[in-house]
Amino acid sequence: MLRSGRLFNTISFRLAALCAVLFAVILAVLLVFTYFTTSHALEDQLRARVKDEFTTFSEEVDSEGADAVVKEIDERIVKPTAPGSYFFVADSSGHKLIGNLDAVPVIPGWQKLSASAAGRPAAETAHEVWGQGKIFPGGIFIFVGQDAYRVVTAQRSLVLAYVWSGLLAGLMSLLAGLVLSRGFLHRIDDINKTSLAIMQGHLKERIPLRGTSDEIDRLSGNLNRLFDSNQALLESLKQVTTNIAHDLRTPLSRLRNRLEEAHTGASSVDDLRGEIGAAIAESDQLLATFAALLRIAQIESGSRKKAFARVNLSELGERVASIYGAVAEDDGKKLGAEITSGVFCTGDAELLLQLIVNLVENAIRHTPKGTGIVLRIASPATIEVADNGPGIPAAQRSKVMERFFRLEQSRTTPGSGLGLALVSAIATLHDTKVDLRDNRPGLKVRVALQPV
Repeated sequence: MLRSGRLFNTISFRLAALCAVLFAVILAVLLVFTYFTTSHALEDQLRARVKDEFTTFSEEVDSEGADAVVKEIDERIVKPTAPGSYFFVADSSGHKLIGNLDAVPVIPGWQKLSASAAGRPAAETAHEVWGQGKIFPGGIFIFVGQDAYRVVTAQRSLVLAYVWSGLLAGLMSLLAGLVLSRGFLHRIDDINKTSLAIMQGHLKERIPLRGTSDEIDRLSGNLNRLFDSNQALLESLKQVTTNIAHDLRTPLSRLRNRLEEAHTGASSVDDLRGEIGAAIAESDQLLATFAALLRIAQIESGSRKKAFARVNLSELGERVASIYGAVAEDDGKKLGAEITSGVFCTGDAELLLQLIVNLVENAIRHTPKGTGIVLRIASPATIEVADNGPGIPAAQRSKVMERFFRLEQSRTTPGSGLGLALVSAIATLHDTKVDLRDNRPGLKVRVALQPV
């Protein structure tokens, strides 16, 4: 169960609370605007009714005199035609002549009278009277009013409705915040549990996805891909460590045996020098292996990507073909070159030269005498080395890119098993892959780079 304290401290709840506050402010502004607009509309209706009465009385005063108006008001009081209408007529000295209100201040203009001010009984049915007074020729004061019960009641109803609406909206916003926070916390807990499990060594654990494609789902997917990458790196590191321990044990053992032979078995200076020379050769091979490992690590770090520039692949291919043509011939093989001129790409010239050299050396080193090898540089920016040798079985083509992996038929040839691993690292740095294909017979290695 999720503790309430955690719910209130979540970002989603805070956002929901903030949205609730903003919503309340906006709602308050809208309600105040609506209240005053509605109140003014109701008051305008009441004022319009009073104005119509005064228009009628003014016309009668002008045509028939004040006495006729007083008589008509008396008839309206006795037999009211419009419920809620109130009248008050006073002479020039302020004494009441007629009316259904006891007392009204003799003040021209609009007035809002309470029940007590108008002299009405303070009963439940007594309401405010809103009306207008006017002094006619001869000093007669006439006040015409309307019961403001409907306006006041409507205003109070509006206030009450707005208060309850605000409270309900705020409560619903908080409840929505709690629900969202609970779901948000469940998903964050899934991320935390998976991360903790991975830190404890359960590398195959992954964050469950809901398929909603929202922010949390995308974050979980990215984290899962990060965990996959970390697992692959750790497994690769474990494999490399195992391979180093296995493949370097033999040359280290040979080195020790030669040094021991030089120490105990050398019968002459020439024998001693021979054993020491062999030991130095073994040391050089070990140093070359470690240098290759360091170079792969440097390439995989991606730091060399900053120095990418325009590279002439055709020129690199011609240099390798001119140098390794004689090497292949000395080894009983033939290296041909099919190089298209003017092939350019974006990359690191030194590393791309290393890539071509490694592919050609690998073909020369691991094929029998009489093998034909072809180096191709083609548009748009493709490097290809093909031979008609024994090739590599399809099941093992992905493994030859691993560090220290060597086919059984290659165990007798010199090397550390890092040549193609270095090629793979260089290709990855250049955002491409090494493609191994069947040349029927033989092997075809193809690397497609980004053309300029």
